[in-house]
Amino acid sequence: MRCLVSFWLALLPGVAGAADPRGPAITMPDFPLPKFATDRYGQAEEIGVIRLLRELHRGGVRGSGNFEAADSDYVVVSSDSLGLLSAWLEAACKSGGIQLPLARLRPYDGTVYASLLETATNIAAARHTQRTLAVPVGVMICTRRKPWGTLPGDGERDAYVIIATERGFVVFDPPTRQSALLADYPNNSEVLKIRL
Repeated sequence: MRCLVSFWLALLPGVAGAADPRGPAITMPDFPLPKFATDRYGQAEEIGVIRLLRELHRGGVRGSGNFEAADSDYVVVSSDSLGLLSAWLEAACKSGGIQLPLARLRPYDGTVYASLLETATNIAAARHTQRTLAVPVGVMICTRRKPWGTLPGDGERDAYVIIATERGFVVFDPPTRQSALLADYPNNSEVLKIRL
């Protein structure tokens, strides 16, 4: 299992001093333990890298050179948990002095928020379950050629949270709270990198 020792506060703008023990105290909400999709036997559904690659292809992403997996096997997140994960991320950022809905009003790096959610869900799984498999939450970097909701089709690079669910990959933009299945995401053919 990947190393989960990632202290995200040092990465977030405006709260770097919080890593200093003499700095202000930050109270984090409990790490979110998502529900896992179950297989026909009622067990948490497991997914391997080959199936993840197949799901990416079904979602419109072409080529395997733009996919990086830190593990070989994952448990599939139930799509019912997406609201929980979104709410936790917003609460965690707020506890660090960041208003996530306003994050795009200044220079924005979506990989920071994806890494925070990825680390939190994997820590929760390690604490609360006997699972040794990773949770498939990661980052997707793409070029915005076409508009998506409130985000313009301006040709800029952008980063989103990506989560493997029983419905397929879901793309999520934390500041705008937009989400879509990868197959329905308008720039799925413009993916530059996916890391789980």
